[in-house]
Amino acid sequence: MKYLPLLLICLIVPCLFAISVSDVEDVRLRAESSRSELQAEDRGLIQEFWQKSLNQMLLSEKVEEIVEIRKQLEDQKGSEPLSFFASAYVSVANQDIQAAFENIARLEDTSKQQLFNQNLMILTAELKSPALASIAISHINDPDPVVRYWAVKALTNSGIIQALGSEVTADEEVKTEILNTLKQHLETEQQFEIYLMIIKFAAAMNHPVAHEILLTIADKRIDAYMNWSVEHEIVDAKLLIAIGNVAMMTSDAEVKSTFARKFAEYYAFVFQRYFLGKDVLSDEQIDQVISVILEVEEQVLPKMLNAPTGILKAIQRNAAEREYENIFGDRLRSGELGTLYKFDYGKDDSGKAITEPPKLAEPPAPKSSEAETEAP
Repeated sequence: MKYLPLLLICLIVPCLFAISVSDVEDVRLRAESSRSELQAEDRGLIQEFWQKSLNQMLLSEKVEEIVEIRKQLEDQKGSEPLSFFASAYVSVANQDIQAAFENIARLEDTSKQQLFNQNLMILTAELKSPALASIAISHINDPDPVVRYWAVKALTNSGIIQALGSEVTADEEVKTEILNTLKQHLETEQQFEIYLMIIKFAAAMNHPVAHEILLTIADKRIDAYMNWSVEHEIVDAKLLIAIGNVAMMTSDAEVKSTFARKFAEYYAFVFQRYFLGKDVLSDEQIDQVISVILEVEEQVLPKMLNAPTGILKAIQRNAAEREYENIFGDRLRSGELGTLYKFDYGKDDSGKAITEPPKLAEPPAPKSSEAETEAP
């Protein structure tokens, strides 16, 4: 039987049914208890539940009703993602959610279209299944930042990470498609919340494209440090921890050296921002820089060096420069990171290894200083 467009059903058929979850819930509980495959009758009931629920959502005029229906659809997947029921439930969801998106696109009321698109994408993300990846991928460049946020979440949430990291449910083709999509998306995305989700996902995937993603974001953040245009420093803490973990955990010598050097250059710029910015950054900005330094020290640096570090005490004594040189190196000698992970910062004109990290440019003058300079 050909699948009828949901919107057409909504326009022709009045809402004569009330959504009841009891039948589909009975099927779910019975299937989870028996751990047996579903019968055709049970699959038909799931299909009916999805179609009626989405039809009701599209007919609803109140946001509260739309959200309630969405939550019912989320909840009835159950808490066992590997069950026969969950597999059948997500399979139906994939078909019906895609059809709903297609029909919503025909709505003339753009505000309703936006509301439905947002809730459908939230629903897709909350179902936490790689089987729905194609839906999210098709909406990852949506002009609506809410839809875009939930599309990325649908590709990177904890359920996806668990499924793609499991020997039972891992799907290399889907993993690679998601990673390539996220990598391409970095070219245009500006929301730091989305960057955090992508970092978390890439850090969990031992995959060449995941490594490329982490290095690409690191280069973007390093550019921000060089231009003195840093915002949302929480990204730096999470990204540095992820890069440091890759350097520690990989068995590939080239990857280890590459990531350790990137970690050192990036982390050194955070320190330099602290050293050079004391007279030009606000107290809040200085606090944020220190927070990044200390979070990275707490979470990853001692593990990388196989030894305790004393950055916090050095900052308290106003003597962090000495600790900086020990970790990253100076003009005459390699630092602890370079020595342990066997990297340098490039070669000078004579071919000699450079043992100190690159330097930030001097910070821009404070506005007050500029005003004083221009005053007659």
